[in-house]
Amino acid sequence: MSGDESLVEAARAGKLDRLSELLAEGAPPDRPDAEGTTALYAAAVAGHTEVVGALLAGGADPNLASLGDSDGLPLCGAACWGHDETVAALLAGGADPNRTESFDWTPLKWAASGGHTGAVSLLLRHGADPNLGTRTPPLHLAAGRGAVDIVRLLLKAGADPGALDAEGKTALDAALHWTGIDLEAELRRRQTEMFTEPGYEVVVTRTEQDDETELISVSAGRPGEFDGAESAMQTGHGAIATILEQRLGVRTPMDELVRRAMEFRYLRPTAAESRRHATERPGWSETVRVLRERRDAETLDQAIELAHDSDPLYRTLGVDVLAGPEHRAKALPLLRRMAREETDPVLLRAVVLALSDHGDVVALPELLGHARHDDHRVRDAVGYALTRVLPPEDPMETEELVRLTEDDHEYVRDWATMSLGLLEIDNPEIREALARRLDDPSPVVLAEAARGLAERGDQRAAAGIRRLLADPALDNYTLDVALESAARLGDPALHADVLRCRPLAESHGLEAVWREAFLATSE
Repeated sequence: MSGDESLVEAARAGKLDRLSELLAEGAPPDRPDAEGTTALYAAAVAGHTEVVGALLAGGADPNLASLGDSDGLPLCGAACWGHDETVAALLAGGADPNRTESFDWTPLKWAASGGHTGAVSLLLRHGADPNLGTRTPPLHLAAGRGAVDIVRLLLKAGADPGALDAEGKTALDAALHWTGIDLEAELRRRQTEMFTEPGYEVVVTRTEQDDETELISVSAGRPGEFDGAESAMQTGHGAIATILEQRLGVRTPMDELVRRAMEFRYLRPTAAESRRHATERPGWSETVRVLRERRDAETLDQAIELAHDSDPLYRTLGVDVLAGPEHRAKALPLLRRMAREETDPVLLRAVVLALSDHGDVVALPELLGHARHDDHRVRDAVGYALTRVLPPEDPMETEELVRLTEDDHEYVRDWATMSLGLLEIDNPEIREALARRLDDPSPVVLAEAARGLAERGDQRAAAGIRRLLADPALDNYTLDVALESAARLGDPALHADVLRCRPLAESHGLEAVWREAFLATSE
């Protein structure tokens, strides 16, 4: 085996020590092996970020294309497979985010077509052109895959929603092509046609994504011999169509928007309960957003009609559209009646949240009537709603909110504690309720309690803040609240704790709030 082949093999296998030895011995970092593959490309495709860093430090050219079979640019290889850290390392090392491979493919197109949101975000932040690629622009690829968050990122970065691909189609055409289609059935059909030999079977996986879509992956092979070849799509086509239609000035008929909101209601009805409810899907949220923004009499009347439908899910959609003060005159009496009469927990949660959006104290009796509901989703909504409805100058009816801070369900305690802490009123009962949550096993509940006490100048908040700042696993939101509380309390005894958590704050991008807390707790 030649030295060049050894370098490429070490890169492909992620053997950093061996690769470093070869570079130290003078192995040229860009010389390909017998197949034409470079070490940097092999490491990038495999996601070996440390190896990529060593090669770049050793002089490897990040913009040199690898000429092996199916090879290309290192940045394209890393983006294609969604290796975010590797993409970041290549960009930091000088890789051009707008350099193209054959057939007009760019790193951004590879990332968008694969549904790799992190890689797309990195590339855009480093200057990738969202409109580069006339054969099939990145927006078309993301729309065809059903990747909602990527479509949003591309549009925010300036992608042209009206651009045409080589066939004269828009990204909206790509999304509409798959809207309303049973994606699993279609992907199964494709794999079955590709693998016709006896003994092959089709395997389907469905995975929840951060943009509230499902990733449906279908692969085929003999038992125990699956080679990783698969077809995959996300279930965001309807939502993407709605987003693009609005960008293009298309007024989508309400019936079509309602159909998109309901699209995945009946698919796979025996699936595990851990899957998101129809109301949590982007097709639903985009329908609600567009209809709320219309604010015309026709849409209001149609929403009220939906709220009277015989199907509770259609009534839920109507309620979601009616939330907001612009419809108060007609909507508030209807929502109050529904709060008294409805029994479906998903619908009741929507009604409670809609009443909270209206923020009218007249709905207080209906909200309090559900403070002890059997379903935690309803209690959770009540905890949030009470702070929007309770008169800020009057401590009346805080008893139920205090009780919800001690609920068995973490989410209910979270919202109730946050709501109680954000009330403008201050009295011993509220302070004691918040202080009891300083021993809560949930970090986010503890953070909300500490913030509520800090806002009231109660020094007991310091103990909770100290406990939070010592937790290296704290998430972004909870750490943000803890640092904000430390700044608000201004207790010098917390200065050392704030100082120690600086690396964690920097890793979460919270340098500004950390500095505020650091200065506020200084002697």
